[in-house]
Amino acid sequence: MKRQATILTAIVIALSTLSPASLHAADGKRGGGDGNTDNVKVLIVGLPDNVGSNYFSNNMITEDTGIPADSIDYAYNGMIAHGIVTLTEGKRCGFVTLPATSDQNLVDDVLSDIVINGESDEERFADIGAVDTEDYNQLLESADADYVLILSQHYLKWQETPLRTLFHITSYSLYDRDGHELLHGSNYFTTMDLEPQDQLAKDSRKCSSKIASMVAKSIAKK
Repeated sequence: MKRQATILTAIVIALSTLSPASLHAADGKRGGGDGNTDNVKVLIVGLPDNVGSNYFSNNMITEDTGIPADSIDYAYNGMIAHGIVTLTEGKRCGFVTLPATSDQNLVDDVLSDIVINGESDEERFADIGAVDTEDYNQLLESADADYVLILSQHYLKWQETPLRTLFHITSYSLYDRDGHELLHGSNYFTTMDLEPQDQLAKDSRKCSSKIASMVAKSIAKK
């Protein structure tokens, strides 16, 4: 396989103001759960250590993308979340991430209690049943959000045949304020190989758009 070694000096994709647990996004107003997406706000949370592959090791990912090995999960969460936020600006269903001022201990407590389930390596979904209710409510309140979209896994699936293709598969789960799951699923984008991070960010936008659309439709049906 032809490889390309690219060294990037910073996390690209316009994420320079973000903490590892969050992205900063525009404000929105909360909705009333009346079956539409007017003024609804969805908090996006990416889980730690949630990048897997049937072929690529962390060192291989770092070599070809320029993403530091200890930031691969942060980068993939950021690419998808940033795409969702920017592509849905001005929409009735708004997406945000935790502000940089969030209580990191609270965030860590919630994330550590999330259980990941799945019948295949390619799709893994978040179960928040063990998360403390008070902590969960505080997390939502910190972002003034009505729903939580959890990016549970990014799976890099490499195939040699029939065409050499790399599938970047993102699994996600949507929960409401009461902790009820409304939706879980996955979407993906493809590349011919691992690419520099800024190019991956561009390639991931269609995946982000589809996830946002599925979430908005699910909330509208509630």
